[in-house]
Amino acid sequence: MSLEHIIAITRPATLAEAFEQIVVGAVPISGGTDVILRRRLGQVSLVDLTGLPLSGIAVGDDALVIGGTTTLTEILEHETAATMASGVLATMLRQVGSPLLRNVATIGGHLARGRLSDVVPVLLALDASVHYHDGVDRSKILEAFYAEGHNRHPLIVTGLSIPIPRPPSASAFRKFSRTGFDLAILNAACRLDTVDGKVSEARVVVGETPALAARVPAAEAELIGTMLGPGAIERASSAAATEIPAEDDERGSADYRRALAGVLVRRCLDEIEGILQ
Repeated sequence: MSLEHIIAITRPATLAEAFEQIVVGAVPISGGTDVILRRRLGQVSLVDLTGLPLSGIAVGDDALVIGGTTTLTEILEHETAATMASGVLATMLRQVGSPLLRNVATIGGHLARGRLSDVVPVLLALDASVHYHDGVDRSKILEAFYAEGHNRHPLIVTGLSIPIPRPPSASAFRKFSRTGFDLAILNAACRLDTVDGKVSEARVVVGETPALAARVPAAEAELIGTMLGPGAIERASSAAATEIPAEDDERGSADYRRALAGVLVRRCLDEIEGILQ
């Protein structure tokens, strides 16, 4: 976006005031890392959300609650966020863009855009919920938020909640890209909970297919009820490679993505097996 196309920048004092401006066409901005790159036709007004009380991280008994204007760096450097769920949030965030980008990019802006994400696979694997304002305050499981298309309507992401996994539970994330700062050609995140050594809950998520990340139920079904081992891991990895909605784009072919899916899911599950042993 060129600066010459920006005709006004406001900094509302309330969430309601900010939303009123967004409904009539103003563009919400916090970190601005995505907004500034997107070309828009005609003139535009920006609504700066950073004056609203939407930043911060709170640790509850059952969940980690993160405000919408909290930066990715703030999450990465928060002790509980960085260590919960086998440290999967920190593992993933270190691979998102560059340190300079993470210093300004906010979690709310990232979730609102709903595309090109290493963050979403991990949050789906952790059963995160998103909080947003579209005239009233609402909460949705993140999976339903995207499946129902809420991110395509005017709203402000005010935060998210991530349930704190109870052991024995383990999570892992893998990404394949050309360079450390590049967009993923494919990524994967997995979480397994166990009871008496058997998998009781499974989340297998694959993203950048090139669609936004989504769970792979067929792969999860291969894991639930099993004693995690090479056989179950191989079946789940093969299911992921077969079932993902892979397509061609300029970064990779559908066949390449299916092969990557099998490899990345297998590596996630191998890591989880090592943690749970």
